[in-house]
Amino acid sequence: MRAVLLAIPILAGILISNSPAAQAEPLAGSATSAPAEAPAVHVQPRAADFQPRSPASEAEQKRLSVFDAKQQKRDDALDNKLSICRC
Repeated sequence: MRAVLLAIPILAGILISNSPAAQAEPLAGSATSAPAEAPAVHVQPRAADFQPRSPASEAEQKRLSVFDAKQQKRDDALDNKLSICRC
């Protein structure tokens, strides 16, 4: 009985792998192979890439400072609302 139960999945696998769908030819006009991948390029940043006093950098720093100030106010408000007893 065990041999029959083992033979059924093996036979089913053989039949499926020999089916016409498994051995279909590619469609006409379609790519026959996958496109080649571009090579990975690792670029080391250079000092000239960083401009610490540029207008874009200054605007980003100002935006971050405003966000930090708002976040600090929210943190302080939350601290005032919390009443934790450390007896």
